[in-house]
Amino acid sequence: MQIVSLPLRVAGRKMPKKVFFSLGDRSADRILSKILPHLEGDFELYGMGGRYTENLLQKVGNVEDITATGLFEVLPKLGRIVATKRRVLDFLKREKPHALVAVDAPGFNLPLIKRARELGIRRVVYYILPQIWAWKEGRKYTLARYSDSLISILPFEERYFSDLKVDFVYAGHPSVELLKDIPNEKPLREDYFVVFPGSRTSEVRRHLKVLEKAIPLAVKEFSLRPVVLAFRSHRRFLRKLHSLCRVVYIDANPERGHLFIKHARFGWIKSGTTAFETALLGTPHLLFYRVSRPTYWIAKRLVKTPHLHLANVILGEGVIPELVQDRFTPEGLIKATYRLLEEPEYWREHFSVLREKLRPPKGSVFEYTAEVLKEKIG
Repeated sequence: MQIVSLPLRVAGRKMPKKVFFSLGDRSADRILSKILPHLEGDFELYGMGGRYTENLLQKVGNVEDITATGLFEVLPKLGRIVATKRRVLDFLKREKPHALVAVDAPGFNLPLIKRARELGIRRVVYYILPQIWAWKEGRKYTLARYSDSLISILPFEERYFSDLKVDFVYAGHPSVELLKDIPNEKPLREDYFVVFPGSRTSEVRRHLKVLEKAIPLAVKEFSLRPVVLAFRSHRRFLRKLHSLCRVVYIDANPERGHLFIKHARFGWIKSGTTAFETALLGTPHLLFYRVSRPTYWIAKRLVKTPHLHLANVILGEGVIPELVQDRFTPEGLIKATYRLLEEPEYWREHFSVLREKLRPPKGSVFEYTAEVLKEKIG
């Protein structure tokens, strides 16, 4: 792919400064699609592009080529990841953009911001910071050394950089904006609860061993219809549930999953982004997760936060039940669910506080983030 350099001036007017956006997953692609329109005209936009941003910037690489999490997911894409990194570095060397904006993806972006400095890129901004509060706190020194500005989406992250001389701005959490327009019409007439077993094949198979026993118990105990949110690649593992549950595949339309979550009486949600989104949607739920014993043993020694659910981390207390490892049992799920169905005001209050903590200092998250980027790119 060849990127053609544009002339410096058009009819005596100086061309906008070139800005390169480096991102590594679909969620960042979606978030940027809401921010980039506010930057058009002020800057010449290049970067990694995906389904949401392909018409908003000039693509140097494809997000899908480097979207992978975990060793076994990364290995098949290793060739494409290396090729993409080479293409990005060639662009930075050749075009010398005024600024690099790194978005999340620390495995890809932390080495990149270091190389950008070596290549003489004038401004480096990091948006959506690595979760140093959970593990690998040493990354903060890399961020501070090679970034001019850090833009955070979590209100408590500033204290982790207070001992370092680095410009820091809290801009609000994008999910607050992305989830606010979910329709109010229920997708089912009857009352139901949602189950999300996970997105990776290994975790789905591991969690289903418990869920296949727990879901029939929940139907009998609470007289609610179960709705399982899943991906088509896991279809063969869900055979036992098809006779009892409605299975909703969300591959092509994640917003459909949000609709089912928003109107559910409660949810059983695998640890991760979906659990956090469930909290923002205001649905009472519990978090579950199970890994192999060696992995759990290592994680317990590496992870520093006492909570797994990001909403609990932000609220500073264990508001949402977390059923992890040996606590994730059919009996444990039923027992914790009774707590979800009691005191609805308890959940409304805490989820309202959560959303308030995640709002930007002013305006909408995307407009405010764009304002901050304009200022920091300079």
